[in-house]
Amino acid sequence: CLKTCLKKCKKKPLKDYKRIAIEVPKPQGVKNVPTHIHFYLHKSFTDEQERRIRGGIGSVLTRWYTHHNQKWNGGTNTGISDLAACTNRYATKKLKPVWAKLSVPNGIAATNLAMNQLTQLIRDNGFKKSPPATINPRSSTTIYAPTASTKRRVPLSLQINPKQLDNSSLLTDLDLSGSICHAWLHRAGWTDPKVTSYFISECPMCMMRNLDAKNSHVSDSSFYKFFD
Repeated sequence: CLKTCLKKCKKKPLKDYKRIAIEVPKPQGVKNVPTHIHFYLHKSFTDEQERRIRGGIGSVLTRWYTHHNQKWNGGTNTGISDLAACTNRYATKKLKPVWAKLSVPNGIAATNLAMNQLTQLIRDNGFKKSPPATINPRSSTTIYAPTASTKRRVPLSLQINPKQLDNSSLLTDLDLSGSICHAWLHRAGWTDPKVTSYFISECPMCMMRNLDAKNSHVSDSSFYKFFD
């Protein structure tokens, strides 16, 4: 289990990686937030690819930060964030992560649960409670991360296609942040299918549209083609 995983991670040759730190903004009403999260980035990524990866992760953290600030609502902690409101419009299926025992009634509750779980994964990373998070190259699709079955000590590891990072007109910054969000929702316990109406698609697609309503002339598949 965890001890075995940690031993395997220690044995992994980290000479092929560089350790990077990304600053974590501190939302109102959220305690015990680390100053940074850390990743072991494979050295095959170029400087420009690293810049885009950092930017994509930073954008997801900003959306997480804004969600919590809006939900905090001056201390009531009953606000509805823009992300939750957008997701609630469209997400009706698979609202519950695999580890949850109770049902999740709607997209607002699912978004709140997901952002709270991301808080836990950020804490575990920043305070070194989870195994080291790696970012490795992959040759297909955009970004991949397997679904985690537990709530604690889950590494925020990603596999990212470097060729897609090189094409910012194909994979825009908003698309990149949504793809990272989708992958981290897997790490937080949500499952596919990655299509219309499912929470694991609709929440990151809201990010990719910059929280705008859907446009009938733009298909959902133009967004979820970047999910894996």
